[in-house]
Amino acid sequence: MKDFFISFSKLLVMVVLALIVVIASFGAGIYFARRTEMTVVRVPAASAAVNPPSGTDGKPSMDVFWEAWDIVQSSFYREVPSEQERIYGAIRGMVTTFGDEHTAFIDPSRASILQEDSSGSFEGIGASVRMDELGRLVIADPFPGRSAAEAGVQRGDVVLEVDGQSLRGYSLYEAVSLIRGPEGSTVVLTILREGEPDLLKISVVRAKIEIEVVTSKMLDGNVGYISLSEFSSGASGKVNAAIEDLRQQGATGLIFDLRSNPGGFLSESIAVSSLFLEDGTPVVRERRKGVADDEIFRAQGLHSATDIPLVVLVNRSSASASEIVAGAMRDNGRATIVGEQTFGKGTVQLPHTLSDGSELRVTIAEWLTPDGNSIDKEGIVPDVVVELTQEDFLDGLDPQLDRAVEFLQNGK
Repeated sequence: MKDFFISFSKLLVMVVLALIVVIASFGAGIYFARRTEMTVVRVPAASAAVNPPSGTDGKPSMDVFWEAWDIVQSSFYREVPSEQERIYGAIRGMVTTFGDEHTAFIDPSRASILQEDSSGSFEGIGASVRMDELGRLVIADPFPGRSAAEAGVQRGDVVLEVDGQSLRGYSLYEAVSLIRGPEGSTVVLTILREGEPDLLKISVVRAKIEIEVVTSKMLDGNVGYISLSEFSSGASGKVNAAIEDLRQQGATGLIFDLRSNPGGFLSESIAVSSLFLEDGTPVVRERRKGVADDEIFRAQGLHSATDIPLVVLVNRSSASASEIVAGAMRDNGRATIVGEQTFGKGTVQLPHTLSDGSELRVTIAEWLTPDGNSIDKEGIVPDVVVELTQEDFLDGLDPQLDRAVEFLQNGK
């Protein structure tokens, strides 16, 4: 079976690693890549990479690189960075030329931090983040009751520095790794906030964050409510159990809440979609470079809620696998989508662990909805658009959920 980490992980990447960063691709978690053994790529040691020969086959030569290397090393007037720092900088520069914010190089120390996400618990500030079109780190959602929200961090805040270190030139993954840290430690975020004349410095105490994957309850009017926080292994079974429990309690309509869900396993997004769709119904398409025809993944497995009225809740932090499910429900006419336009994370990253423990994440494929519509940078536009304002958030109001209940009760 093909499994993919898709997840975090815009521009909304979103990523909910432990921020939870939530990246994309919001990975983070965001897990975007095909679930295979990590590829180990052997690279020569820095000391061995000295003046490689010029190309003789018409391909660009590395001579100009070493020319520049030698000039800067011999002429720079201050202390010269280590060879390792310069090599990593060169790799980062090379990767940025591809113009894809999800294709990224991560040095060993930061890669080890991000790889801890597979443990299922996180230590961070409790927020999902994304990169904007200017390459700046933006708070997509501070989670209610978590450290970031309690410290005053708001949706839309642009994080310029972490503990005084500029994030300029950092990938989403590297920026996230700087914000994360041991439980009980403090991180200082330098924030640019719309409407504020001066930069803000907000201190946030990191905490251990464990989020229940599935929560459910009965609402007024025989409406069942299910929230899924990520498409982790076994998520579909938990959603199915929640569906059965709510139907036994008399639910005649369901709200499936995917807000701030950063994604997860492709296999789980298909299995979750299958709970609401008839067998064989198309769920998502995969498009790869050099492959003429899209691969179509169809509903399979359990089909426990194919006949009950359904509303899917999404917001700007719903990414990747969440968008796959929302797109499948929309294109198949199975559910009404309520909320905000989603993140727009429709690509898949394969992580390669390099010989020194650093990591290279490379975009290898694109996801399309069953009707062939692109998710990446487009997202899913709800059938019923309902904004959740900062004032609503601070006042504990949820107009999106209220509208979903109203739709199920009134049919419009």
